[in-house]
Amino acid sequence: MRILSGLLLLLVAFMAQGATAQEPLKLLSRSMETIADPGLSASQWRWLREHRKIRLAVWLPMSPPYDITTGLNDYGGINADFLGLAADNLGVEIEVIRYPNYDAALEALRAGEADFIAQASDNQQNQGLILSHPYSPNSAVEVVNNEATQDDAVRKIAIAPGYDPQRVLQRYPNAEIVPFYSPRHALEALAFRKIDLFFCDGVTARYLVNQSNISNLLIRPLDTPFPVSGFSFAAMPKMHMWVRVLNNFLAALPESASVEIHRRWNGGIPLSLSEQKPVFTSLENKWIDEHKRIRVAVAEDNPPIAFFDDGGQMRGIIADVLTALQLRTGFTFVIQRFPTQRAALASVKAGKSDLVAGVTQGDIWRTDLLTTRTWLYNSWVMVGQAHSVPGAVSPGVLSLDGQSPEEWLRKQSGGQTEKVDTWRQGLNRIVHSHDKMMAMPLIVANTLLANKEYAALRILGSIDIDPMRFSFGASRQSWPLITILNKALINIPPEDLHALTRGGNAGNSFTSTGPKQVALSTVLTVGLAIVVLLCLAAAWGYRRHRRAQQRMLKIMSAQRQSRNRAHRASRAKSVFLTTMSHEIRTPIGAIMGMLELVMKRPGDTQQNRQSVQVAWDAAQALLQLIGNILDVSRIESGRLVLRPERASLRKLIEEPAMLFEGMAAQKGLAFVLERDAELQEDVLVDRSRFRQILVNIVGNAIKFTERGQITLSVQLDGRDEGYLLLRITVVDTGEGIDEATRQRLFQPFAQGNTRNVAQGSGLGLYICRTLTMMMGGSLAIHSEPGHGTTVTVSLKLPMMAERQDAPDIQPASPLSRSSLRVLIVDDNPVGRMVLSQQLSWLGHRAIGADSSASALETLKQAQPDAVITDCNMPGMSGFELAQFIRAHYPDIAVFGATADAREVVREMAREAGMRDCLFKPVTLTMLAELLAPLKGSVPVAEEPQDALACNLPPELLEGDNLPLFLSLQMSVIDESLAHLRAWLAAPETSLRETLHKLRGGLALLGVPALIARCEAQEATPDRDGIHQLLAELAQLRAALQRWHDSGRQP
Repeated sequence: MRILSGLLLLLVAFMAQGATAQEPLKLLSRSMETIADPGLSASQWRWLREHRKIRLAVWLPMSPPYDITTGLNDYGGINADFLGLAADNLGVEIEVIRYPNYDAALEALRAGEADFIAQASDNQQNQGLILSHPYSPNSAVEVVNNEATQDDAVRKIAIAPGYDPQRVLQRYPNAEIVPFYSPRHALEALAFRKIDLFFCDGVTARYLVNQSNISNLLIRPLDTPFPVSGFSFAAMPKMHMWVRVLNNFLAALPESASVEIHRRWNGGIPLSLSEQKPVFTSLENKWIDEHKRIRVAVAEDNPPIAFFDDGGQMRGIIADVLTALQLRTGFTFVIQRFPTQRAALASVKAGKSDLVAGVTQGDIWRTDLLTTRTWLYNSWVMVGQAHSVPGAVSPGVLSLDGQSPEEWLRKQSGGQTEKVDTWRQGLNRIVHSHDKMMAMPLIVANTLLANKEYAALRILGSIDIDPMRFSFGASRQSWPLITILNKALINIPPEDLHALTRGGNAGNSFTSTGPKQVALSTVLTVGLAIVVLLCLAAAWGYRRHRRAQQRMLKIMSAQRQSRNRAHRASRAKSVFLTTMSHEIRTPIGAIMGMLELVMKRPGDTQQNRQSVQVAWDAAQALLQLIGNILDVSRIESGRLVLRPERASLRKLIEEPAMLFEGMAAQKGLAFVLERDAELQEDVLVDRSRFRQILVNIVGNAIKFTERGQITLSVQLDGRDEGYLLLRITVVDTGEGIDEATRQRLFQPFAQGNTRNVAQGSGLGLYICRTLTMMMGGSLAIHSEPGHGTTVTVSLKLPMMAERQDAPDIQPASPLSRSSLRVLIVDDNPVGRMVLSQQLSWLGHRAIGADSSASALETLKQAQPDAVITDCNMPGMSGFELAQFIRAHYPDIAVFGATADAREVVREMAREAGMRDCLFKPVTLTMLAELLAPLKGSVPVAEEPQDALACNLPPELLEGDNLPLFLSLQMSVIDESLAHLRAWLAAPETSLRETLHKLRGGLALLGVPALIARCEAQEATPDRDGIHQLLAELAQLRAALQRWHDSGRQP
């Protein structure tokens, strides 16, 4: 007894374990969409970096088209397509785990074994889960049998998961709910009048009806609305950050992507056999080359899966699928006709055929063959005499030898099954026997029962088991063939396969042929037939000749197009090399020439300063060119990303305007800024990219204008639901652009009139138009030769809520800094020397090390305040050095420096423990900003120009821009000082315009205390405040004068 009890306990434990078994699946997404900016915050990106793998819980039964398994362990459908896009754009891996039922999946969520689920709605929210924004509509519909009349009472209904049964029953008060394992089984029961109505969402209903091969179902909308939220992703509250990330992703996803996903899975799109081939491995390509002809074993008389016409040609669904596979693989499929399914399977098993088609997955496995992924699902039904009782199973059940639901037959008929060789053989026996039934695929039964000879038969009902899976089968020695066909099947769009299977039985008629009757005029009939056949043969030969000619013309046309494409690619390459050669060699020539002159005349300080300035300008132009090339590369690869942040639109316009005024003055041009007075809002925008657009279009206007003026107009076009509609117009009085030139200006490396002395790389406008499109706007050029050019940029920028906190007014503090001890690690001696001199200029002390090993020895003797290391060094890299320092010297700040100017390198640096990473070439401004937050041990006096230079835009520090900028600033301050002194004498005058103009320049200098004092006096001026402002402005004016006189360049 104890032994028996122990065995029972083990059995219960085993069953419990099986009930909670989980199965990993592989996400199979068919969508591709690159989102420039998913709209995530810095904390959300950081959370994603810490959670690279997110687990999705799914459960049985699967719910097509939202989740489908076509292979043994893949997970596809609408859910997979959306999550695949999320994984690609967010840089995470979605791990799919399938549970035996919903309760097990929910328990896994609560236990932390899974992170979220899909296709959630109000029911999940009532169970304590938090929902994302809906990704798919959940519009409830009714599915009814179209043979029913409006007066038929609704007594039995089935309800799809996701709806509250009690709420649904309120619409049908006299009905009872009939449970079903899956929506597919419910639809089959409705088709055979076992229930009266199926309550379901529209997406699922359309897919299953289109796929079920049932023609007597009707989908109709509800008479009155049934309020329910759409399908969402859901998670426990502890995963709230992931839900927020999904919300931002869904908001950034273009509507076209969602439309395309739902279109793909509606089950009824017409077939289009694309010739785009999948990517095969070298082994697979070699196998294809060595096995061009594939022998396919097909059983005859299996409509609409496969059947043969009088000419011996195979027709049906298999013929269409093999055509699509042939286009994608290059195989030539040779059809071998067999009388039975069993004979076809045996031929592949014996090696006489390479592939079997038209057979279910289970029957292929029972023959010990390998299978491809499923290309058609279909239900099993029972066929019998029309007067047979539905639901009753006959003692003698017929099934096809080689294709039957074996396990179900053994349970239902006690093993009393009879095998037949063909479907027609089985149906003929049922016609002549009143106690026989036959298990058949629904798609085959619908086709064959349409023949008059089987008018006495009908489908009695569906068999309540999982649907059969039609696959291809091959021997184990031909496993590369299976992998090749699997890739090709994935390459066929789902909507194409849906249209195939749905239309497989449309218009096909298969009439049985009996003994022929021979008439007395046989000789005459045969003679006439021979003449007709000869005529047909001649016409057929002519048609083949015409087709051969047409194919040859198509091949020649394709060759011409390919040759033209090659020529265009060669020309584009030549243009690129020519442009880059000119644009790179020109600044390098200036740099080398000027530096050579400096070395030849060491005592000529004035001329050497001018030479170094020219070399500096050339280096900046080269750096800008490299940046443009990198931007084009990011655009072409879809990796250009905007980083929006809160910004004052007024400052974004006014700050670079002073630079434009100086650039225009150097060429003797007038510069006019027209700004709409209503533009006071803060907006969400990428500051640097917005500035890049302005600098490029205004810079082009100044470059190509020899006389007259440049007008920058910024106008408000309106506000639209939280968005600000901005129009930026740049008008110049240059020579203008003709129509042909305008057509090519937005192409990479395209330039204007080559006779013009001012030329560039031809990348600026292409990049600017791409940036404006990413910001939801457009860029247009209107120009005529001799009448100047007008460039219009239209943007749609999100408005930010007004700040509630008032600006803090703090007294101006003296400019000071602390000296730092900085360890420089670089295997390149030139790199170490440049960084050492730059740090010395900024007042810091530098220690050099030529390798990571040398740096570690230095750290043992004395610990610096900071370490700047090259990222790529032989031996221990900069990343590895940073990890070591963070582990053993956590108080030392580590920074990276690299010439690989990609954001992914900066992310790698931060993950290795670096605070930030500088992209070479490193400037004084970059170094000062990098080290500013650090505190050294020895405070030292700092000259005003050094501190102010750290706050200036890089463009103002280039070439002659700096002295011109300082002169303009001093002029504005002098004018402001005079107006302020005049106000002290006559307080009734207004200071608003004076202080507003003054603040524009102070914003560039980065003196927040002075800006705050100006804003306070602009609102309510008082004598004490004006006196203090006069003193601080005089101090700043003196500092700027000393900087200007020194001629020092940061």
